[in-house]
Amino acid sequence: MTALDIALVATHAAIAYAWAVFPALLLVARRWRGVRQPAAAPQSLPSVTFILSAYNEQDHIRERIRNLVAMDYPADRWRALVGVDGSSDATAAEARAGAFGEPRIEVLDFAQNRGKVAVLKDLAARVQATAAPGDILAFTDANTVFEPKALRLLVAPFADPGVGGVCGKLVFLEPSGGKTDENVYWKFETWLKSRESELDSCLGANGAIYAIRAGLFWAAIPSNTIIDDFVIGMKVREQGYRMLYEPRAVAVEELPPQVAHEWKRRVRIGAGDYQAIRLCRACLSPSFGVFAWAFWSHKVLRWFTPHLMLAGLVLGIAGAASARPVLGWLALTAYAVLALAALAGRALRDSRSAPARLLRGVHYLLTMQAALFAGFLRFCRGNLEGRWQRTAR
Repeated sequence: MTALDIALVATHAAIAYAWAVFPALLLVARRWRGVRQPAAAPQSLPSVTFILSAYNEQDHIRERIRNLVAMDYPADRWRALVGVDGSSDATAAEARAGAFGEPRIEVLDFAQNRGKVAVLKDLAARVQATAAPGDILAFTDANTVFEPKALRLLVAPFADPGVGGVCGKLVFLEPSGGKTDENVYWKFETWLKSRESELDSCLGANGAIYAIRAGLFWAAIPSNTIIDDFVIGMKVREQGYRMLYEPRAVAVEELPPQVAHEWKRRVRIGAGDYQAIRLCRACLSPSFGVFAWAFWSHKVLRWFTPHLMLAGLVLGIAGAASARPVLGWLALTAYAVLALAALAGRALRDSRSAPARLLRGVHYLLTMQAALFAGFLRFCRGNLEGRWQRTAR
């Protein structure tokens, strides 16, 4: 094989490893290493403070607060701080209406719109100033609904002193009752999260439902952090504690029928992914063992898949023009098939047939890679902002 052939094979092997080999290795590692179980549930439930940052959520915030009030958790063991981040609608008024008669819920209406992370930092600092050992910080979103026992199940693993954080399970519901391509991909991601948690820790958290020990909140998190839930969860592991996934602690969000700003949302998240690598780079060290392996494999390589695909395309073109063009033409043929499948998936977006769903999955994955690369370019330009870019999701 020529050097060009080796580079072509290595590039596509890296893609195959990230998307297919690594998930298979997680299964093997689970059987070989076993499952690290946390200690049994505590006799007494910990004190929990919810911190919630909301911007222009007048349609959801009252229901969210009432859902918290209805939780199956002792009333004297939890409270909530709701930070309204300079909203231009009636979010603050709706939040106060939802909290009426509930002294456990405090609504703080900030005049200036500074961004989600800036508000979370302010709220977390208020909690940490008076927190006792064992107190828990819980995070959620304004459009999320907890199942009644979600909080009990979420805090149970904290009985193990080695556990610093717990992420619950987020379930997406469609108004029509059907499935979206994102929902299928989300289930795959959830499966990976569960396997990684069993081996060591899950990577990051999900902002809709997670909790950490109050003292482990990273107070120095930059206010322009985009995927704050991922970074906050990673910093728990960086401090030497496990971040577990608890699938029985369930929260629900309803997907809108159409997400008009989906591309913009994905590009912003993509920029946040590369920002997160920089902020959480300490966890890439071999000293973190299995966790570092999962971070490299599940996140870093996956986030650089569009770069690898572009490199593979360039190498394929060069290979096809070389004296030994077989591998080059194979690569170009594969990319052509993927492109045609994606176009067909877009054209068949309303079909419910199995082939159409498969083609839409190809379209979804390729669109996600394009958004990731656009996010990378945005990250390279700098000047990332933490202020809200509100969409339907």
